[in-house]
Amino acid sequence: MDEEWDHLIVLDGCRYDYFSRLHSVHLDGKLERALSVGSNTEEWRDNSFPDRYGDVVYISANPYINSRIEVRGFSGSEHFLDVVDVWDWGWDLTLGTVHPDTVNRAAREALMQYPGERLIIHYLQPHCPYIGMQPQDTGFPVQAPGVRTVLDGTKVPRGTTVREKVVDIITAVTKSSPLRNLDAVNDGHLWLLRERMGLPPETPMDSVRRSMGVEGLRRAYTENLRLVLDRFSVLLSSLQGRVVVTADHGELLGEGGRFSHGHGRREKLLLEVPWFVVKRSSSAMRPRGKPQKSGIPMKLL
Repeated sequence: MDEEWDHLIVLDGCRYDYFSRLHSVHLDGKLERALSVGSNTEEWRDNSFPDRYGDVVYISANPYINSRIEVRGFSGSEHFLDVVDVWDWGWDLTLGTVHPDTVNRAAREALMQYPGERLIIHYLQPHCPYIGMQPQDTGFPVQAPGVRTVLDGTKVPRGTTVREKVVDIITAVTKSSPLRNLDAVNDGHLWLLRERMGLPPETPMDSVRRSMGVEGLRRAYTENLRLVLDRFSVLLSSLQGRVVVTADHGELLGEGGRFSHGHGRREKLLLEVPWFVVKRSSSAMRPRGKPQKSGIPMKLL
């Protein structure tokens, strides 16, 4: 269902349960559970923004929503008034991600450039890589957009990635039907098989799991969430009107031996996300005419 908002803050891969435990240190307002319309950014994006939203400027740290190139059938410039491609110019090649302070700077500039327009402000955290952990701590190469990474949405031919080769081995050993949807594969089983075969970690999350264990991975995720909560909270005084904090999808952190997220999955921990309405003083509320709908179909629980 559509919800009303003037500015929407999207935390990439933020689970409801973790948000509910941590948000009160940084935020004041009303928290509800919501069901996302996608279990990864691409699915959420396609289901959330089917039309054009001429009063919305999208501040994007995630390459899946951008105005530079069409990513798997979606061109941000066709759906929004403007897309600020923070992922392009603000990517930190040391961290392998976009720091939330960089997103804050882009949002403040957009507020000046587009006074009166609505903003969607999309942070990459708490999605891995985990800020505060140096590349040598995880043993995984630093990611950069434009390279075939887990974040940039680039398609590669079937059979060219190590992941696909391992899936083909699983198919051959189990004599099962070919596994066509790689996102449906249990990452925990796949990562364990890769580790036993002496193959390198597939993702930064897999690398953290290997080096720190499941509990260490959960601590890293928690600290990434604490960081982004702390950093975007300083931006709130600049945002007038109804400000809502939500997420595109959740994350699996070893529950039942499962990790990460993917397209078309229906696990509760991937779909249950926060819908947090920031408490504002009356002086901070933007004068409202007719109700403004979001284009974000989410079911509030």
